[in-house]
Amino acid sequence: MIDKSNPTLELIAVAYKNEDEEAYWQVIQEIHQRGSEVEFSIACDLARSSDPVNREIGADILGQVGWVDGSFQDESIPILIGLLQDPCDDVIASAAFSLGHRQAPLAISGLIKLVAHDNARVREGVVSGLNGLDSSAAISALVTLSDDVDSTVRSWATFGIGSLSEVDNQMVRKALLDRAEDKDPETRGEALIGLANRRVPDVQGYLLSELSGEFNGNWALEAARTMADPVYCSALCDLKRRETGVIEDRFIRDIDDAIASCCGGQVSAPFKEIE
Repeated sequence: MIDKSNPTLELIAVAYKNEDEEAYWQVIQEIHQRGSEVEFSIACDLARSSDPVNREIGADILGQVGWVDGSFQDESIPILIGLLQDPCDDVIASAAFSLGHRQAPLAISGLIKLVAHDNARVREGVVSGLNGLDSSAAISALVTLSDDVDSTVRSWATFGIGSLSEVDNQMVRKALLDRAEDKDPETRGEALIGLANRRVPDVQGYLLSELSGEFNGNWALEAARTMADPVYCSALCDLKRRETGVIEDRFIRDIDDAIASCCGGQVSAPFKEIE
Protein backbone atom coordinates (compact mmCIF):
# COMPACT_ATOMS: atom_id res chain seq x y z
CA MET A 1 0.00 0.00 0.00
CA ILE A 2 1.20 3.49 -0.76
CA ASP A 3 1.26 6.25 1.83
CA LYS A 4 -1.24 8.75 0.41
CA SER A 5 0.06 11.41 2.78
CA ASN A 6 3.38 11.54 0.92
CA PRO A 7 4.08 14.57 -1.29
CA THR A 8 3.74 13.96 -5.03
CA LEU A 9 7.49 14.07 -5.67
CA GLU A 10 8.02 11.34 -3.08
CA LEU A 11 5.32 9.21 -4.74
CA ILE A 12 7.07 9.62 -8.08
CA ALA A 13 10.32 8.46 -6.51
CA VAL A 14 8.44 5.35 -5.32
CA ALA A 15 7.05 4.78 -8.82
CA TYR A 16 10.51 5.18 -10.35
CA LYS A 17 11.98 2.39 -8.22
CA ASN A 18 8.93 0.10 -8.13
CA GLU A 19 9.08 -2.94 -10.42
CA ASP A 20 5.69 -4.26 -9.32
CA GLU A 21 3.16 -3.15 -11.93
CA GLU A 22 0.17 -3.10 -9.58
CA ALA A 23 2.01 -1.03 -6.98
CA TYR A 24 3.30 1.30 -9.71
CA TRP A 25 -0.22 2.01 -10.95
CA GLN A 26 -1.48 2.61 -7.42
CA VAL A 27 1.00 5.47 -7.24
CA ILE A 28 0.06 6.83 -10.66
CA GLN A 29 -3.66 6.65 -9.87
CA GLU A 30 -3.15 8.56 -6.63
CA ILE A 31 -1.37 11.30 -8.59
CA HIS A 32 -4.19 11.28 -11.14
CA GLN A 33 -6.74 11.83 -8.37
CA ARG A 34 -4.80 14.67 -6.80
CA GLY A 35 -4.97 16.31 -10.19
CA SER A 36 -3.84 19.80 -9.28
CA GLU A 37 -1.61 22.22 -11.16
CA VAL A 38 1.26 20.82 -9.08
CA GLU A 39 0.84 17.29 -10.43
CA PHE A 40 0.39 18.53 -13.99
CA SER A 41 3.51 20.70 -13.79
CA ILE A 42 5.57 17.81 -12.38
CA ALA A 43 4.32 15.51 -15.16
CA CYS A 44 5.35 18.08 -17.78
CA ASP A 45 8.83 18.27 -16.27
CA LEU A 46 9.08 14.47 -16.27
CA ALA A 47 8.01 14.33 -19.93
CA ARG A 48 10.96 16.61 -20.79
CA SER A 49 13.48 14.60 -18.75
CA SER A 50 16.60 13.07 -20.30
CA ASP A 51 15.76 9.88 -18.38
CA PRO A 52 13.34 7.63 -20.34
CA VAL A 53 11.89 6.17 -17.12
CA ASN A 54 10.91 9.68 -16.03
CA ARG A 55 9.42 10.40 -19.46
CA GLU A 56 7.38 7.20 -19.24
CA ILE A 57 6.09 8.16 -15.79
CA GLY A 58 5.27 11.63 -17.12
CA ALA A 59 3.29 10.15 -20.00
CA ASP A 60 1.40 7.82 -17.67
CA ILE A 61 0.46 10.74 -15.42
CA LEU A 62 -0.60 13.01 -18.29
CA GLY A 63 -3.13 10.46 -19.53
CA GLN A 64 -5.51 11.06 -16.63
CA VAL A 65 -4.19 13.77 -14.35
CA GLY A 66 -7.14 15.91 -13.34
CA TRP A 67 -9.67 13.40 -14.70
CA VAL A 68 -12.01 13.99 -11.76
CA ASP A 69 -12.96 17.44 -13.05
CA GLY A 70 -11.74 17.14 -16.65
CA SER A 71 -8.65 19.29 -16.13
CA PHE A 72 -5.58 19.55 -18.38
CA GLN A 73 -7.16 17.91 -21.43
CA ASP A 74 -6.01 20.45 -24.00
CA GLU A 75 -2.68 21.00 -22.28
CA SER A 76 -1.76 17.30 -22.06
CA ILE A 77 -2.53 16.24 -25.64
CA PRO A 78 0.28 18.14 -27.46
CA ILE A 79 2.87 16.85 -24.98
CA LEU A 80 1.69 13.27 -25.43
CA ILE A 81 1.65 13.62 -29.22
CA GLY A 82 5.26 14.81 -29.04
CA LEU A 83 6.20 11.74 -26.99
CA LEU A 84 4.97 9.49 -29.83
CA GLN A 85 8.32 10.32 -31.48
CA ASP A 86 10.38 9.41 -28.42
CA PRO A 87 13.44 7.15 -29.02
CA CYS A 88 12.27 4.80 -26.22
CA ASP A 89 9.54 2.29 -27.06
CA ASP A 90 8.17 2.25 -23.50
CA VAL A 91 7.67 6.02 -23.60
CA ILE A 92 5.93 5.81 -26.99
CA ALA A 93 3.61 3.08 -25.71
CA SER A 94 2.72 5.01 -22.56
CA ALA A 95 2.02 8.14 -24.60
CA ALA A 96 -0.24 6.19 -26.97
CA PHE A 97 -2.17 4.56 -24.13
CA SER A 98 -2.56 7.94 -22.43
CA LEU A 99 -3.91 9.47 -25.64
CA GLY A 100 -6.54 6.76 -25.53
CA HIS A 101 -7.68 8.11 -22.17
CA ARG A 102 -7.72 11.63 -23.58
CA GLN A 103 -9.71 10.60 -26.71
CA ALA A 104 -7.71 12.96 -28.90
CA PRO A 105 -8.60 13.30 -32.61
CA LEU A 106 -5.52 15.52 -33.00
CA ALA A 107 -3.35 12.47 -32.27
CA ILE A 108 -4.75 10.29 -35.07
CA SER A 109 -2.10 11.13 -37.66
CA GLY A 110 0.76 10.56 -35.19
CA LEU A 111 -0.71 7.27 -34.00
CA ILE A 112 -1.26 5.99 -37.53
CA LYS A 113 2.46 6.37 -38.24
CA LEU A 114 3.07 3.70 -35.58
CA VAL A 115 0.70 1.03 -36.94
CA ALA A 116 3.62 -1.02 -38.29
CA HIS A 117 5.93 -0.43 -35.31
CA ASP A 118 7.96 -3.54 -34.46
CA ASN A 119 7.06 -3.38 -30.74
CA ALA A 120 3.74 -5.08 -29.96
CA ARG A 121 3.14 -2.96 -26.85
CA VAL A 122 3.48 0.18 -28.95
CA ARG A 123 0.95 -1.20 -31.42
CA GLU A 124 -1.38 -2.07 -28.54
CA GLY A 125 -1.01 1.51 -27.35
CA VAL A 126 -1.89 2.71 -30.84
CA VAL A 127 -5.09 0.66 -30.68
CA SER A 128 -5.91 2.27 -27.33
CA GLY A 129 -5.23 5.72 -28.74
CA LEU A 130 -7.48 5.15 -31.77
CA ASN A 131 -10.33 3.20 -30.18
CA GLY A 132 -13.46 5.30 -29.93
CA LEU A 133 -12.41 7.71 -32.69
CA ASP A 134 -14.66 7.18 -35.69
CA SER A 135 -12.73 9.03 -38.40
CA SER A 136 -12.13 7.04 -41.58
CA ALA A 137 -8.37 7.17 -40.98
CA ALA A 138 -8.69 5.81 -37.44
CA ILE A 139 -11.04 3.02 -38.50
CA SER A 140 -8.79 2.04 -41.41
CA ALA A 141 -5.80 1.80 -39.05
CA LEU A 142 -7.79 -0.29 -36.57
CA VAL A 143 -8.86 -2.62 -39.37
CA THR A 144 -5.18 -3.13 -40.19
CA LEU A 145 -4.36 -3.77 -36.53
CA SER A 146 -7.22 -6.26 -36.25
CA ASP A 147 -5.04 -8.52 -38.41
CA ASP A 148 -1.91 -8.01 -36.28
CA VAL A 149 0.42 -10.92 -35.50
CA ASP A 150 -0.06 -10.28 -31.78
CA SER A 151 -3.33 -11.68 -30.38
CA THR A 152 -3.74 -8.92 -27.78
CA VAL A 153 -3.43 -6.24 -30.45
CA ARG A 154 -5.86 -8.12 -32.69
CA SER A 155 -8.40 -8.57 -29.91
CA TRP A 156 -8.42 -4.91 -28.81
CA ALA A 157 -8.55 -3.64 -32.38
CA THR A 158 -11.43 -6.00 -33.17
CA PHE A 159 -13.22 -4.78 -30.04
CA GLY A 160 -12.61 -1.24 -31.23
CA ILE A 161 -14.15 -1.64 -34.67
CA GLY A 162 -16.80 -4.10 -33.50
CA SER A 163 -18.14 -2.54 -30.29
CA LEU A 164 -16.64 0.91 -29.70
CA SER A 165 -17.44 2.12 -33.20
CA GLU A 166 -20.78 2.35 -34.97
CA VAL A 167 -19.15 2.58 -38.39
CA ASP A 168 -20.73 -0.05 -40.62
CA ASN A 169 -19.28 -0.50 -44.09
CA GLN A 170 -17.84 -3.27 -46.22
CA MET A 171 -14.29 -2.75 -44.94
CA VAL A 172 -15.37 -3.17 -41.31
CA ARG A 173 -17.65 -6.11 -42.05
CA LYS A 174 -14.91 -7.94 -43.97
CA ALA A 175 -12.42 -7.36 -41.14
CA LEU A 176 -14.89 -8.73 -38.58
CA LEU A 177 -15.71 -11.76 -40.75
CA ASP A 178 -11.99 -12.47 -41.14
CA ARG A 179 -11.56 -12.40 -37.37
CA ALA A 180 -14.61 -14.64 -36.82
CA GLU A 181 -12.27 -17.51 -37.73
CA ASP A 182 -9.37 -16.26 -35.61
CA LYS A 183 -7.39 -18.83 -33.64
CA ASP A 184 -7.61 -16.62 -30.54
CA PRO A 185 -11.00 -17.12 -28.82
CA GLU A 186 -11.17 -13.59 -27.43
CA THR A 187 -10.53 -12.01 -30.83
CA ARG A 188 -13.04 -14.41 -32.39
CA GLY A 189 -15.61 -13.49 -29.76
CA GLU A 190 -15.15 -9.76 -30.25
CA ALA A 191 -15.68 -10.28 -33.98
CA LEU A 192 -18.93 -12.14 -33.34
CA ILE A 193 -20.22 -9.29 -31.17
CA GLY A 194 -19.28 -6.75 -33.82
CA LEU A 195 -21.04 -8.75 -36.52
CA ALA A 196 -24.12 -9.18 -34.33
CA ASN A 197 -24.20 -5.45 -33.62
CA ARG A 198 -24.44 -4.90 -37.37
CA ARG A 199 -26.88 -7.76 -38.04
CA VAL A 200 -24.50 -9.29 -40.57
CA PRO A 201 -26.31 -12.44 -41.85
CA ASP A 202 -23.04 -14.33 -42.32
CA VAL A 203 -22.51 -14.35 -38.55
CA GLN A 204 -24.97 -17.22 -38.17
CA GLY A 205 -22.66 -20.07 -39.13
CA TYR A 206 -19.77 -18.74 -37.07
CA LEU A 207 -21.96 -18.11 -34.04
CA LEU A 208 -23.62 -21.53 -34.14
CA SER A 209 -20.18 -23.12 -34.42
CA GLU A 210 -18.93 -21.17 -31.40
CA LEU A 211 -21.98 -22.03 -29.30
CA SER A 212 -21.61 -25.73 -30.18
CA GLY A 213 -17.89 -25.92 -29.46
CA GLU A 214 -15.68 -25.49 -26.42
CA PHE A 215 -16.89 -22.77 -24.06
CA ASN A 216 -14.42 -19.88 -24.19
CA GLY A 217 -16.31 -17.08 -22.48
CA ASN A 218 -19.43 -15.00 -22.84
CA TRP A 219 -18.66 -13.24 -26.13
CA ALA A 220 -20.78 -15.63 -28.18
CA LEU A 221 -23.56 -15.35 -25.60
CA GLU A 222 -23.58 -11.57 -25.95
CA ALA A 223 -23.68 -11.91 -29.72
CA ALA A 224 -26.59 -14.37 -29.56
CA ARG A 225 -28.47 -12.14 -27.11
CA THR A 226 -28.00 -9.21 -29.48
CA MET A 227 -29.24 -11.18 -32.48
CA ALA A 228 -32.33 -12.35 -30.53
CA ASP A 229 -32.97 -14.97 -33.22
CA PRO A 230 -34.72 -18.31 -32.51
CA VAL A 231 -32.18 -20.06 -34.74
CA TYR A 232 -29.78 -19.96 -31.75
CA CYS A 233 -32.25 -21.28 -29.19
CA SER A 234 -31.42 -24.98 -29.53
CA ALA A 235 -27.66 -24.41 -29.46
CA LEU A 236 -27.97 -22.25 -26.35
CA CYS A 237 -30.11 -24.84 -24.55
CA ASP A 238 -27.61 -27.56 -25.45
CA LEU A 239 -24.79 -25.34 -24.20
CA LYS A 240 -26.54 -24.86 -20.88
CA ARG A 241 -27.01 -28.63 -20.48
CA ARG A 242 -23.34 -29.26 -21.26
CA GLU A 243 -21.88 -26.57 -19.05
CA THR A 244 -24.13 -26.46 -15.96
CA GLY A 245 -21.96 -27.46 -13.04
CA VAL A 246 -18.83 -27.03 -15.16
CA ILE A 247 -18.50 -23.28 -15.73
CA GLU A 248 -19.08 -20.43 -13.28
CA ASP A 249 -22.66 -19.57 -12.34
CA ARG A 250 -22.28 -16.07 -13.81
CA PHE A 251 -21.81 -17.63 -17.24
CA ILE A 252 -24.88 -19.79 -16.75
CA ARG A 253 -26.81 -16.59 -16.05
CA ASP A 254 -25.44 -15.17 -19.30
CA ILE A 255 -26.65 -18.28 -21.12
CA ASP A 256 -30.08 -17.82 -19.54
CA ASP A 257 -30.16 -14.20 -20.73
CA ALA A 258 -29.31 -15.29 -24.27
CA ILE A 259 -31.95 -18.02 -24.16
CA ALA A 260 -34.56 -15.51 -23.00
CA SER A 261 -33.61 -13.24 -25.88
CA CYS A 262 -33.49 -15.88 -28.62
CA CYS A 263 -36.44 -17.98 -27.58
CA GLY A 264 -39.02 -15.25 -28.14
CA GLY A 265 -37.02 -12.04 -27.54
CA GLN A 266 -37.32 -8.71 -29.32
CA VAL A 267 -34.73 -7.69 -31.92
CA SER A 268 -33.18 -4.34 -31.02
CA ALA A 269 -32.31 -1.72 -33.61
CA PRO A 270 -29.05 -2.37 -35.50
CA PHE A 271 -26.20 0.12 -35.83
CA LYS A 272 -26.80 2.80 -38.41
CA GLU A 273 -24.61 2.65 -41.50
CA ILE A 274 -21.83 5.24 -41.56
CA GLU A 275 -19.68 5.33 -44.67
